[in-house]
Amino acid sequence: MTLGSDAPLKGKSVLVTGATGGLGQAIVSRCLAGGATVFAGGRNEAKLTQLAKSWGEKVVPLIYDVTDERAVKETFRQIQKQQMQTGIGPLWGMVNNAGLMFEAPLSISSLDKFKEQLNVNLLAPYQHMQLAARLMSRQRKGSIVNIVSQVGEHGSSGMSAYAATKAALTGVTKSLAKELAPIGIRVNAVAPGFIDTHLTEHYEEHAREAVVSRIAFQRAGMASEVANAVFYLLSDQASYTSGHVLPVDGIFSP
Repeated sequence: MTLGSDAPLKGKSVLVTGATGGLGQAIVSRCLAGGATVFAGGRNEAKLTQLAKSWGEKVVPLIYDVTDERAVKETFRQIQKQQMQTGIGPLWGMVNNAGLMFEAPLSISSLDKFKEQLNVNLLAPYQHMQLAARLMSRQRKGSIVNIVSQVGEHGSSGMSAYAATKAALTGVTKSLAKELAPIGIRVNAVAPGFIDTHLTEHYEEHAREAVVSRIAFQRAGMASEVANAVFYLLSDQASYTSGHVLPVDGIFSP
């Protein structure tokens, strides 16, 4: 592949979790534009089916809960089955995009909510990486991209549980990058800042302005900008890059 290739993922497949959210949709669209066949995972069957129709035949919808261990294993069996039956290219990329965020001060925070975030933001990506790496090891090449957060690095008041899960995923990313490098699998992360998605739509205007005032670019980021970073790390344009966290935050000052 050359740096100027319009379709660096042609003939390859990518699994994207949380595909029905704003960021997930942008990642799927970017991968499609780059030539990939995309396994799009999500829980909302109606929405995922509708999106799959708009995306076209190069998207394979996978309806499952990322926190259901048995369902995840079955999903990877389905991926293998699809590849054998249809000739879809080998699993080249894995994007752990599904995420969950609750905000609450320590004094009233719930351990149940903490566990929910832990399951979605850390344990689910871990299982997905384990199963994806087994498939990628067959061709001794692949790329895993985890969506972490600038909150995981800098912290944020009222978001200690969420920050903990994302910081932990960053640690897993860096450790697995070293572990999987000998078999040709790269592991990186993208750390979005304040991005216009469903995770930030609840912000009231004054709160939004307060956050944007701390961003050098003086605006929120777009999902497409995060998707471009993910795509770069998936492709061979980042063939010598692993164990890194790429911020997409417009230079945010915590």
